[in-house]
Amino acid sequence: MYLRARVPVAVNYNPFMMYAPDPDPKFNDQLTRATNLAISYARIKRSLDENLLGPEVFHMNPKKSDTKLFRTVCKTLPPSLSWFGAVAFKAFPLDMSQYKSLFCGSRIPKKEKDVLYLDSTQKHFIAFYKGIPYAVRIFDDSGKLLDAEDVHGSLAWILKNGKEAKPEESVGSLTSLDRDSWADARVELQNAGNEEYLKKIDGGLFAMCLDDLKTEEHKRLVQSLLIGDDARNRWFDKCFQTIVDANGQATINFEHSWGDGVAVLRLMEESFKDTNKNHFVSSDDQPKSHNPAHVETLNFKLTDSLKTKIHEAQMTHVNANSDLDFATMEYEGLNRDLIKKTKLSPDSVMQLAIQMAFYSLYKEFVPTYESCSTAAFLKGRTECMRSATAATRTATLAILEENRKDIRQLLTDCSSQHFQLVKEASMGQGYDRHLLGLKITAQRLSQPTPDFFGDAGYNRMNHFVLSTSTLSTETIVFGGFGPVVADGFGIGYNVVASKLGAVISSNKSKRDAAAFSNALYKSLDILRGHLVESK
Repeated sequence: MYLRARVPVAVNYNPFMMYAPDPDPKFNDQLTRATNLAISYARIKRSLDENLLGPEVFHMNPKKSDTKLFRTVCKTLPPSLSWFGAVAFKAFPLDMSQYKSLFCGSRIPKKEKDVLYLDSTQKHFIAFYKGIPYAVRIFDDSGKLLDAEDVHGSLAWILKNGKEAKPEESVGSLTSLDRDSWADARVELQNAGNEEYLKKIDGGLFAMCLDDLKTEEHKRLVQSLLIGDDARNRWFDKCFQTIVDANGQATINFEHSWGDGVAVLRLMEESFKDTNKNHFVSSDDQPKSHNPAHVETLNFKLTDSLKTKIHEAQMTHVNANSDLDFATMEYEGLNRDLIKKTKLSPDSVMQLAIQMAFYSLYKEFVPTYESCSTAAFLKGRTECMRSATAATRTATLAILEENRKDIRQLLTDCSSQHFQLVKEASMGQGYDRHLLGLKITAQRLSQPTPDFFGDAGYNRMNHFVLSTSTLSTETIVFGGFGPVVADGFGIGYNVVASKLGAVISSNKSKRDAAAFSNALYKSLDILRGHLVESK
């Protein structure tokens, strides 16, 4: 599905997730943050290679199963029985097949269908600064991780001495093109003598984008993290790119075809915990002189034709996304723990608030997509959970238009139905992926697509005006993605211990992101009143 798509991956597929800052401010400057994250990523890569990274496990009751006893029992049992041992604790090991693609990979543009490239033998990562890529060594020839001071010195040298590429020489902008145009441009790059540079970028552990942007204005931040301005300091095909701006704010933007948020979220949580605990370098450390052998400037050979293509890619990217608008919302009147005390699902409350917000603005209910992981299965990806239900419709109308006294029961009904949908979707009982599989099977067998898939009702139910995804972890400040249809909203939301938050995207010619943000805040305020009254 992903690899055959011909639209640009930027905005259409690549999401972003921003790290929370380090609790200690002296570790939050750009150079320190970038160095510490780079070292941590390399440590995680090494733990994956050596099969030392702990398994991903879903705990039904973490207090009883996420314990030393649980880990000892599972470690003692032979592999053929360890899964059953975990289930006895009501803990369910999840598929980790995506993790092998976390590092050293890229999506390569090809005509009709892209391919995924992976070279786990590489010992460098790619740093982008002012539109110029650098190959930065992080492992020595024997595979040993270089000293943090060495990587610190390499990045310091880039930040101090990096020259600004002319706009038409910023090769990364080509990754913002539609896939067929980028495939043509890549062949031209190879023919101009740049194949080795492309291999270095494709096989690098990850990309580290060092931005000059220095802002705390949320709307501007989201624009930079999702769109990347004219994309000159991005490589959207990379497995993941970590963007560290001049304020030291760090964010991951990742290519979606190789995997989902589950693997990237684990990477973020592990690296956040690692850097907060170990602090490999600090802002008090004077960077050592860099080793010239550990930093290679990738000076692409560019013909006039390629320079024209780069310039056109930048103009196309900026113009194509000029209609995109963003808004953020933070609500501190409710939080995860407060909602749990009312015996409701925090996610169901947020989803109901989204339905209420949309109805209050447009007086209608629309198809709503919530991503649900199917990592309980081997090579599981996601299932669509349709969170606009009869229960949310009834509750929305009762709260906004009817003077009913059974609101608390309606909220319980929403939560119960939401829980059931989550359970069914995560256990492979959804129907969206099943139908998609049937459609693709017909195409692969060169059979005519069944009329069902052209039915007006089917097309309407798959026109997801509301596309949502939850990023509920203390590691992430916020995250987001573009709307999946022209007249839709993209909503990445966070339900954490201190607040509820969301990043909203839309095309401003069709929908008003700021108005939706305000409506969502008001909806949560209304729900808070009902929850507090019912306690």
